[in-house]
Amino acid sequence: MLIRGLASISLILSIFFIDVNFLIAEEKVSLIEIDQPRFSEKGIGQKSYEIKALKGLRSENELRLIEVEGKFKTEDGIWIYMNADEGNYNQDKELVELWNDVSFYTESGDEISSDNAEYNMQKDTIVFESNVIHESNRIAIKSDVVYLSNNFGKLTYIGNVRSEIIK
Repeated sequence: MLIRGLASISLILSIFFIDVNFLIAEEKVSLIEIDQPRFSEKGIGQKSYEIKALKGLRSENELRLIEVEGKFKTEDGIWIYMNADEGNYNQDKELVELWNDVSFYTESGDEISSDNAEYNMQKDTIVFESNVIHESNRIAIKSDVVYLSNNFGKLTYIGNVRSEIIK
């Protein structure tokens, strides 16, 4: 019985020390605040992008973004603009995650808005999730998810798709 009790205490202490070590390791991650971070790429041919924010919090290979703006130029030369309240840029994965009042729009009147979006720069895709609305000059389409691919030319609507013709 005493051995079982000591084993239980040993297990509890081990878990406690693992938790404490995890917290100590977590505290060692330093954040660097950056005013008006900006990153861009001028690709071969016509493809390029620029993403900037009012403020950024940098840790290792990620950059947390506050009040995000961006623009992307397609291979066809069309500029697509972007806004979001918050985001995260992972440099290793070339991934931009956006949330809270996300909006992508063009000068020709197309706009896709959602609660969340993920822009994968390697795959050249954007996935919009939650309360997605795509509006153009004459139509509004609502869905759960919109998958944008093929150089911003192919849209796939997924889940509870509803459309409305605007007069």
